[in-house]
Amino acid sequence: MNAGGDGANSLGTTPRFSFLMITYNQEQYIADALNSALAQDYPNLEIIVSDDCSSDRTFAIATDIASNYHGPHKIILNRNEPNLGIGGNFYKAYTLSSGEWLFMAAGDDISLPNRCRVVAEAIPKYPRALVIASNYEIIDEDNRHLGYNFAASPMRIGAALAWHRRIFSDFPPLGLENKLEDFPLYTRFFFLNGVYLCLPEVLLKYRIDGHSYTGATRNTAQSVMSFRYKNAVACIACTQQRMQDLHYAQEHWRVKHSEHFTQRLQWLLKYLSLERDLCAESLRVMSASVSEQLRYLVTPTSREWHRSFFFRLRTILSSNALFLYCTRRFRGQPPVATIETRRRPQVVPGQNLISSEDFLNNPACDLFSTSFVDRFFHDESGWLCLTPPPKITVRTVCVYRQGNLCICEKEEQPPA
Repeated sequence: MNAGGDGANSLGTTPRFSFLMITYNQEQYIADALNSALAQDYPNLEIIVSDDCSSDRTFAIATDIASNYHGPHKIILNRNEPNLGIGGNFYKAYTLSSGEWLFMAAGDDISLPNRCRVVAEAIPKYPRALVIASNYEIIDEDNRHLGYNFAASPMRIGAALAWHRRIFSDFPPLGLENKLEDFPLYTRFFFLNGVYLCLPEVLLKYRIDGHSYTGATRNTAQSVMSFRYKNAVACIACTQQRMQDLHYAQEHWRVKHSEHFTQRLQWLLKYLSLERDLCAESLRVMSASVSEQLRYLVTPTSREWHRSFFFRLRTILSSNALFLYCTRRFRGQPPVATIETRRRPQVVPGQNLISSEDFLNNPACDLFSTSFVDRFFHDESGWLCLTPPPKITVRTVCVYRQGNLCICEKEEQPPA
């Protein structure tokens, strides 16, 4: 393939792309999302809309738009009966597709018109890339700008990715127990000995409105802990899926650093399970009676987190919403949970390509991690480096707040 602006290969044809738009109860946003897919300026594109048995008018609106569309792109509509869940719905959309590359799209996000074309131009330049990501702008329910990119990882969220078809066709189907449709897939391209590419362009507007998984309302200590518990449970299921994928790959082809990947996944599973159990204990205490809370406070324990008397005291006090609010205000902290973003889109030079070695050497090279990431370089975690990288100081500043949502910028400052 050449690097022409239309993504044409050496035969003068363009690779087939599939837009996998998964929807569920998004009648407020589906028109903008679907119209942004139909507005793509890439010629060889099919758009699959797979609705997961919405109870509102989401599928009816998509059907109406499709029936009135007379442009160049092919549209395939599907409605699941019954509901399959987000992972099952995404895989269903894949089975209806025929593209060489598969673009993830949600029913509330907006793709810029050049999204497919920019990816097509990158494909011949990076032949080892099996997933291509881009930067993304974060918007709220009223399309207001909130920032760029969640700051916790160099990996981009699934909604900003395009996957090579091999990510699906070379592996067994995803299990329906996976509640995060993208997290299990972030190691498949490494198991295929490929690399991850992140482009510098902003090609997507990613919406947070308090209903999505990422933007779920977290305005009390208990809701924050509940989210952490549910996230740990979901990530455990996804990590188990990753281990199944690795075993399958080892049986069918040679996986570079396979032993290290096994260690990395076992390490992640260990600490995710620990985090799940500790969060469950905190939730139990927060909802317990006063007498049970006092017994918890004065009873020594060897468990992580809870072994500290001050942690136990804070857990009890944080179950009181008024006390928590006053404490955070006194400390100058936002009174609600924060979501960290960047003020400007960033792709660090030399790190826009992430290899197996990068993934194994850096616990941040993943979509989700664990609260015990500080132990990565001290445990048998699969990392390849002889010495850990230098520490980076982080300063978090609140730059936007509305209702129960606080958007923060995370500034990283390398060591002097």
